[in-house]
Amino acid sequence: MRKLVVSIHSTANNIVTGPPSGDETDFMQWAHPGIEDSLDRFLESLDGVDTILLGRGTYEDLVRKWPLVGEWPDVSDVALRIGEKINTTQKVVVTGRHPLGTLAWGGFEPPIQITGAAVAEQIEELRRRDGGDIITFGSPVLVQSLTNAGLVDEYRIIVHPVLVNEGRRLFDDLEGRTDLRLVGVDTFAGGAMLVTYAPTRS
Repeated sequence: MRKLVVSIHSTANNIVTGPPSGDETDFMQWAHPGIEDSLDRFLESLDGVDTILLGRGTYEDLVRKWPLVGEWPDVSDVALRIGEKINTTQKVVVTGRHPLGTLAWGGFEPPIQITGAAVAEQIEELRRRDGGDIITFGSPVLVQSLTNAGLVDEYRIIVHPVLVNEGRRLFDDLEGRTDLRLVGVDTFAGGAMLVTYAPTRS
């Protein structure tokens, strides 16, 4: 069984998106500049990953950015290495009942799509295939669905030292209870910390 890992940035009060009045995918308005301090650790976390799982909104955001990472102004070496990993790793986009006509990823291999009503079952089948870890970036609605379906093996939450008054909370719409055990805590110079949890399963 492959491991399914959630990787997401959060404020100290559990907000994981930009404000609903703007671009909800733009968490950088509260994560920057602290995000720079966590990039090396984030790159390490991609070791062993061979599939990236994305929700529709996160896909539409990232496809505009990462294929062009080499053209970013003042791009760091670690960001280029992260971009190389993201751009060359297989990507799976969950579009549910409203599939996209075509998917692209710049000049790289395009993602595949999971559609239809049985999304959880399709992701479970993906977990059962041979291969490395599966990781999801952002995608809070998808993360809630994966949590409700009991499919997440590890949560890696980078908590930034900031409070904001609007945005989507990561675990707003959970069904029932998921007990977690603390796997580890890493702190960064800018005050952010990576908190890693794993569900406790009997």
